Amino acid sequence: MIQIANFAYIVNLLNPYLPDAKGSSVEETTRLLLNHATNNQIKDYSNASVNNFAVNGLTRRVAKSVLGYINKEKSPLSGYLSHIGDDQLTLIASKIKNDGISKDVYRGVVPSYIERWFIEDLERTANRKNKRKQKKPTDKKSERTEVLSKTVSDKEFSTVFNEIAVEKVPTSLNQNAIHAFILKPELFPFSYKKLEKLVMLNITNYAVARGVERDEVTGYKVGQLLRNYAKSGIPQNLLGEVLTYVFLEHVENARKLYTRAEISNYSKPINSEGIYLRNGEGILQLILGASQLNDNLQDAVNSLASKLKAFRNNKSDELIISTDLIDESILDAQYSDEDSKKILQILLPEENNVDEIASYGLFIGYRFKPNENLDKCTSKEAKNICKQTVKDDLKQVISQLSKEIQSNKWQKSSFYVYMLPFMSAEKDGDRIMSNIIGGYDYGGTK
Repeated sequence: MIQIANFAYIVNLLNPYLPDAKGSSVEETTRLLLNHATNNQIKDYSNASVNNFAVNGLTRRVAKSVLGYINKEKSPLSGYLSHIGDDQLTLIASKIKNDGISKDVYRGVVPSYIERWFIEDLERTANRKNKRKQKKPTDKKSERTEVLSKTVSDKEFSTVFNEIAVEKVPTSLNQNAIHAFILKPELFPFSYKKLEKLVMLNITNYAVARGVERDEVTGYKVGQLLRNYAKSGIPQNLLGEVLTYVFLEHVENARKLYTRAEISNYSKPINSEGIYLRNGEGILQLILGASQLNDNLQDAVNSLASKLKAFRNNKSDELIISTDLIDESILDAQYSDEDSKKILQILLPEENNVDEIASYGLFIGYRFKPNENLDKCTSKEAKNICKQTVKDDLKQVISQLSKEIQSNKWQKSSFYVYMLPFMSAEKDGDRIMSNIIGGYDYGGTK
């Protein structure tokens, strides 16, 4: 039961009821909320930052910035929220009661209540201690989770991708999001130079276990490991596997436990391309990774659905608890005894709030097919067409994936999906990986 109406809760509460909202995205709701609260004086943050605010709340620095623009005695926020329709305010009041936030709320006081909660959350966030300046925590829970620090090198992420839109899958009853990205500078034909650099920066952390010291691994060894893995016939699209890892760790802050490439030398096959641990809203989720690079978007989604159906937990006639999908022998082989025990301790339901149903992290690479001839457009016009094409592709994936979730009874699972168009997903994916690791013949021969 939620006890405090924090920023992420307020965004979810108001979406999609804001009076001047044009769509139903949490990004738009977050921007409108911040803009109206500050009389449009707040900085124009990137799409990725705004979406992060919507899910994880404002950072300490942003909260301080917003407070600096707000007159607490004459805040315009409650006046703005009062323009929400009466029926919508009644629905909001009902949700507040059901969530245990306030028992005496009714539609007439919803705007003032939300304004108060909004300012209280800003003050809490702005006044919290800076974690970077704190001493290393010594409580047992912190010690257990320390082993699962972020491994991805994502400093270049914002220079490579532009998030065009993020939406939810209507048939998934758990936390979920579909993110539609495009390569910068959003012009066709795409440039892969920065994408290759990002993959290059992360190839070692993707392919090598956490327990292995990085100074023990040379670039040659990593390249050889991945070339052998690619030639084994196990991966269908190596680039897709790497990008699933990058997006899950960067966007969802989901920490890698192990990837299929890491364990290829141990002859321990697993269904998924990797297993990740996400801590969202106090609930730990085990995420199974899967990817598909296909020039046909519809076929890409169909192929991903087929992969999920083949996972051990989906082929069983009875429920397989998510933690049972962890192979302890792999952890023992990849980690030190101490770290392996720490990870297993994290996954104990009696120790932490662990989601029993497995979640999925999916990457979809597909062929970009604009409806217009971009050669006859200005750069600005071409960019707008590219972005709109990606948004249309997103609608197609939502519709198709929603049906798959419903027909396969996956509604209790969370889905974290990332879409990225290529000039030719199948050929370009192999070509990019060949440029990075060498000795990887694209065009069907691996």
